[in-house]
Amino acid sequence: MTGRVLALAVAISAVVFGFAAATLGFSAATNVERRACADRNATARDEVAACTIVLNDSSDPSQHANAYHYRGIGYLRLWSLDRAIADFDAAIQLDPKFTYAYAARALAYCSKGEHGRGIEDVEQAIRLEPQSAEMVATRGTCNESKGAWGEALADFTAAIRLNPSNYQYYNSRADIYRDHDNERAALADYATAIRLSPDNVASYRKRGSLFFDKNEFDSALADYDMVIKLDPKDKTAYAARAYLYEQKGDIARAVADLEQAKKLGWKN
Repeated sequence: MTGRVLALAVAISAVVFGFAAATLGFSAATNVERRACADRNATARDEVAACTIVLNDSSDPSQHANAYHYRGIGYLRLWSLDRAIADFDAAIQLDPKFTYAYAARALAYCSKGEHGRGIEDVEQAIRLEPQSAEMVATRGTCNESKGAWGEALADFTAAIRLNPSNYQYYNSRADIYRDHDNERAALADYATAIRLSPDNVASYRKRGSLFFDKNEFDSALADYDMVIKLDPKDKTAYAARAYLYEQKGDIARAVADLEQAKKLGWKN
């Protein structure tokens, strides 16, 4: 994956969980398959398998729009974009006002580089829910993926205005600020994201990397300490912290962290 595509994949992993949580669950969801199909904590493969079983059950077709949507999210998480689009198509055909299906299909199209179709879908989602921060932020993700930085920045700012308590919008806006050399604004947004969600490891990773690039080693070290506390298997954080310890002259800790990074699969 290119850097931009990888960034979009990371954004999707956060956004689609929001879509899954926000959509309606299945009525009378009493069996294992129905629960797994709508379970945001299920693996993508389990989600796809469970939703397929639900869709093969013709006894209650009223649930199929949701099942197509959830399975589409599973395919989107697996980066099986054409299958995801087909399922979102089916969900929208069954329910033409299914806002989240339009937004999820927009992400799939933007992931394929078909930004025109993606923006068209997310604009429809915004027309259906004009006050939805999620829909506006989804447009921001699509605009960012096509390199429309100004539009993306405006979208994430608008999403923050609509829902100032969502840390992910601050992270997304901070990334744009960082990529365009507005380090002060980026640091302010990462700090806000951390205040809103203190266990949000992504903000510590991003801010730690920014401090690292700025040679602000003490601040970077503090952030990588938090990354490792929240995600003890982050090999890159151990490698970065090893370098920081080396720069501070703490060779013993540097060696220990480098060895741990290698054990976790980090390669120099």
